[in-house]
Amino acid sequence: MRQKIKVHEKALAHLSRGLYRSPASALRELASNAWDANASVVRITTNFPNFFQLSVEDDGDGFTSEQFEELMGGGIGNSGKRTDGKPLRDDRQVIGRLGIGMLGIAQICGAFVITSTTIDGKGFRARVHLYDLLKQRLDDNDPSVIQSVTPDVKEVDVGEYEFLPFERSVVKKGTHILADDLHPTFVSAFQESLKAPKYRDPPLSWDRAVKIAKKVHSLQELGDYWRLLWELSVSCPIPYLSGQALPEGLAKREQERLLSNNFAVDVDGIRLAKPVSLRGNPAGYTTRLIATTSETVYGKNLRFHGYILVQEGKQIRPDELRGILIRIKDVAIGYYDGTMLDYKYNEGPRSRWVTGEIFVEEGLEDALNVDRDSFNRFHPEFRSIQKYIHGLLHSGVFPEVYQEIDQRSKERTKEREKARRSDLKEVIARSIATPVQVAFRSGARHTEEPEVLIEETARAVRVVVPQPESLKTKKTNQQLAASVMTIFEVAMRERSREKQREAFKKLLLDLLARW
Repeated sequence: MRQKIKVHEKALAHLSRGLYRSPASALRELASNAWDANASVVRITTNFPNFFQLSVEDDGDGFTSEQFEELMGGGIGNSGKRTDGKPLRDDRQVIGRLGIGMLGIAQICGAFVITSTTIDGKGFRARVHLYDLLKQRLDDNDPSVIQSVTPDVKEVDVGEYEFLPFERSVVKKGTHILADDLHPTFVSAFQESLKAPKYRDPPLSWDRAVKIAKKVHSLQELGDYWRLLWELSVSCPIPYLSGQALPEGLAKREQERLLSNNFAVDVDGIRLAKPVSLRGNPAGYTTRLIATTSETVYGKNLRFHGYILVQEGKQIRPDELRGILIRIKDVAIGYYDGTMLDYKYNEGPRSRWVTGEIFVEEGLEDALNVDRDSFNRFHPEFRSIQKYIHGLLHSGVFPEVYQEIDQRSKERTKEREKARRSDLKEVIARSIATPVQVAFRSGARHTEEPEVLIEETARAVRVVVPQPESLKTKKTNQQLAASVMTIFEVAMRERSREKQREAFKKLLLDLLARW
C-alpha cells in the first residue's frame, strides 16, 4: 500500500525547486548522513561508463521502518537530526540539521529504493517515488499536493513510498540507496562528459588523478564525471592525500585530526582524499597558518582556524582549487571561492596564486542557506570571517608576497649580471691570443660619457668595461650596451676594416648565443 511523503513547509520551496546545484552536492549530503550514522566508509557507484543507475551504501548504524515512516510523514525539514542524544563515534560532531539530504537525490532521479538495517537486525526496504513537475503544481496551489494543517501551516506531498519485502539475512548493517530511475539529462550529460577535450579514464589511485587534474586550467576540460569526483573529494570530511600535501607542514595537524575520524568515501572503487597537492614550486610559497581564533558575534561564539597559501609566480591549477574554501564541521560549504569572499582589492594576477581553507569549529551555521552550498553573505558571522580574511590578505599575506617577489627579483638580477660578466670575459678571452684580464668599472655614476679602456703589454691585455648604470639607455639594456661597446673596442684592435668587421660579428654572435 502506497502512502504519502510529507515535507514540512519551511523546506518546501528549496526542495521542490532542486535543492542542490550539482549532483556532487546531493551526494555530499548522503555522505554527511552516513557520517552522522557513525559509518566508517561510504561507497558510491555510478555505473560508469553507462550511468544508468547510481547507488550509495554505508556501514553506519542504519535506522528502522518506524523512523523512516516518521521522516516521510512530515519529519523532513521539521526537526534536527539524531535527537536521541547519543554521541557520535570518534568524537565526531553532528553535521546534518534539516534531514532533507535523503530526498536531495531527487535532483538526479525520479525514484529510488532504500534499504537500511540497524545493528540489532531491525530494518526495512522501501521504494520512493517522487512527483514530476512538482514546481508547477506548487505554483498552481494544486490541492492534490498542498494540504492545510492549520490556517498558518501547510504540508506538501512531494511523492509516495511503499515498503518492499525485506530479507534481513542478505543485508548488512547500514543504509543502501539505489537510484534506478535516473533523469535522462543526468545520464546523457555524464555519458557525453567522457568525450570532453582532455578526458581520460580516472586512475584508481587518487594521487595520480590529482596530478592529471593539476595539468588542466579547469575541470571542464576533463568533463562532468571528473568534476563529480573532484567536488566530492573537496566537500566530504575526508583526509588529505598525506600530511605533506601542503608546504611548511600546513596540512599536518589537520591530517592527524581527519584520520582520527576513521571516515572514507569511495567512488567507483577510487578512495577519495582532499585534492590538495602543492609542493615543489620553484619560486616558493607564502603561507599563513591561522591559529584557532575566537570571536563573539551578537552574543554567539564563532571559532575557526585554517591556512592561506600563495603559490608565488604560478597560477593555482585547476581553477577549481583557487580561492578560499569555508568548511563547517569539516564539510565544505560550496566550493573554493575565487573571489576570496568578495575581496575588494585588486592584486592583479597574484589573486590567482591563492588557495586556502577555513575550518569553522563553532558558529556560522545560522549563515548557511538551506542548500548548505552557500551563505547569506550579509549574516554577521559570515561578515566577521570575511573581515578577518580580507585583513589578513591585505595587511599580511600580499605585502609579504610583494616583498618576496622584489627580493627574488634582485637576487635573480645579481645572478644574471654575474653570469653575463663571466660570459663577456670568456668571449673576449677566446678572441685574443695573449692572456686577458677583464675588469669592471665600479663606483659612483659617471658624469661623462663612459669609455672602454684597453691596456696592452707584451704579456697581457687588460680590458676595463664601463659601468652599465652610467649608460644613457633603458635599465634593462644597460649591461648589454656595456658589453657590446666592449667587444666593439676589442674588435677595433684588428688592423684592417674587414678584419674588424669580421671580429666584431663573431664576438657579437658569440656573446648573444650565451645570453
